[in-house]
Amino acid sequence: MVREKKSENVEIGNRLREIRENLNKSQAELAEILDVTDDHYRKLESGTTGLTIEKIRLLYEKLQISPTYLLIGEVQEEFDLDRYLANCNKEQRDKLLKKCLDYIAAYITK
Repeated sequence: MVREKKSENVEIGNRLREIRENLNKSQAELAEILDVTDDHYRKLESGTTGLTIEKIRLLYEKLQISPTYLLIGEVQEEFDLDRYLANCNKEQRDKLLKKCLDYIAAYITK
């Protein structure tokens, strides 16, 4: 029996793949975070299977992935870097810059 893909699951799966790639993580790493098999995770990304509320919550708790973005593709607010830097302390600034540099380094070495 072939399972029919729901368009919503396909859209969520596409966003999940995009998020995973942006985080520079493998499918196996996301499967481990979600406590599912690699095969089950591939089905999530392909849209064959849908995410449960529990898995959406895990993604939010462990990776700060917005449920709103994941489910409907809308970003809740734009991030204003200049405003953030003007209103943060040195420790917060350094933490953000380190995270940005780590992200860039991981992206470059792909």
